[in-house]
Amino acid sequence: KAVSLLVFVSWAINYQQMEPSTEDSKLFVIDTLGDPTAKSRGKKGKKAQGKKGSQLTEAELEEESRLQQALFGNASALDSFGDEAKLAPKAEPDLFFEDRAGEQPKPKKRKKQRQEAPPPAAAWHDEDDDGLNINIAYLSRLRKLRTTEKEEVISGTQYSERLRQQHKKMQHQSTAWAEINSTDAAAESDDLLRSTAELVGGRGGRLAKGTLEVVRMKDANFAERCNAVVQSVQFHPNGQLMMTAGFDKTLRLFQVDGTLNAKVQSVFLPDMPIYSAHFTPDGSEVIMTGRRKFFYVYNIAAGKVERVQSIIGREEKSTETSFVSPDGRHIVVLGNDGYVILLSAKTKQWIANMKMNRAARSAAFSADGRYLYSSGAGGEVYQWDLGTRRCVSRFADEGSRFTSCLSTSADGKYLTAGSEMGIVNVYETQSISGTKRVTPIKTLEQITTKLEQMHFNSDSQIMGMSSSVPDDCLRLVHVPSFTVFGNWPTSRTPLSHVSCFDFSPNSGFVAVGNDRGKVLLYRLNHYARA
Repeated sequence: KAVSLLVFVSWAINYQQMEPSTEDSKLFVIDTLGDPTAKSRGKKGKKAQGKKGSQLTEAELEEESRLQQALFGNASALDSFGDEAKLAPKAEPDLFFEDRAGEQPKPKKRKKQRQEAPPPAAAWHDEDDDGLNINIAYLSRLRKLRTTEKEEVISGTQYSERLRQQHKKMQHQSTAWAEINSTDAAAESDDLLRSTAELVGGRGGRLAKGTLEVVRMKDANFAERCNAVVQSVQFHPNGQLMMTAGFDKTLRLFQVDGTLNAKVQSVFLPDMPIYSAHFTPDGSEVIMTGRRKFFYVYNIAAGKVERVQSIIGREEKSTETSFVSPDGRHIVVLGNDGYVILLSAKTKQWIANMKMNRAARSAAFSADGRYLYSSGAGGEVYQWDLGTRRCVSRFADEGSRFTSCLSTSADGKYLTAGSEMGIVNVYETQSISGTKRVTPIKTLEQITTKLEQMHFNSDSQIMGMSSSVPDDCLRLVHVPSFTVFGNWPTSRTPLSHVSCFDFSPNSGFVAVGNDRGKVLLYRLNHYARA
């Protein structure tokens, strides 16, 4: 603007010095006062021209002022020329514009906007949240919810909304799978109701070998751990309770759900560390034995503990190794000098003795409770008929000089014998009766130390075997193929020295007790019910 103003002023001064032509005088009126060429003119002409010139000068000034304002804005800007601090930016009119008078404006094409459905309302709103005040600057994990650095306390409603925003921000995967298609959902529900198949798919049925899907849960005895080695762990027949017992002389009952695992009850025995503890098949009692000539019976419903002073007719000083038959009729205690003592589960008293040639160290009932298998020193396995109390079969456990544990499958097909060298032989029960030489159908050599416990799960598809000598020595075997699951447990599984373990009635859980007083709980996802 300043440059244009200088150009205009210099042009005006030069133009005044120029003598106007006749034609130009019609367009412009120039003040000739002070012009030397005006002296040759007459006085009359001078007066008339001077008078006229003075009138034209005022009109010229007004026209010039109007032109300046039209071209450059307010003429007072000339006074502030050179003082840039006083100049303020002024809006300039457009230099060019299109005259569209008479034209109809063309309607703008609007883009079709996709109408998004409003987000669904919350299924439930807690009115108490509105009255809460939460300090998000107190905890470091909540400081990311602040909008400003100085923000500290927000309301419960704001806290919920910011948590939702943080979830959306941190979300890396699409959640389109969670969107409900009403048509598909209705059709799927109709098909589901017409079917008689299990509601939970992908679980149960035939178990595949090689890989077992296992998830660790909260420790089964997290509410109250044992103060010594856990000697016995067993699930109640209803699958909701679990029992632990050990050298701290305490029997504990837990309600196992994998989440809370609340403690239900505990019983302290002041004069007997517990070596063995078993539920009766109906779940009404717990039989507890130890290195004493007496043992205890705990009635769960009544909450009473009964002490059985001794086994009448026997002088055993220890009842530490005991077993309960699956039909609930008998209790077996391994006595001295190869005696297998048979007791009545009802009266808890002696019924009969069954004598082995050498020391008895292990026993197992058949699935129907009709037979009892026992073994020990010498590696011979005895089959007893509990109806006649006689030995109906005896054979040598192949490759074993000392059989440390026995186990039978729930379907009655298999008998397994574990030795002190860690070798496990698998026999078919139908090939045992009436013969003296039995060949195992499979030999497992994954453990190299003394076998202490072996158990089959409820559907006889998994067999577990453990030893307490090395760390983390627990192996699960796929029974149909008799191959060990390779993915669990691993060297990083914190089993420690395994002292006992058990499967839940529906095989959904496996509980593992160790020397630290813990009972670790794991979920087998192949089974729908725990």
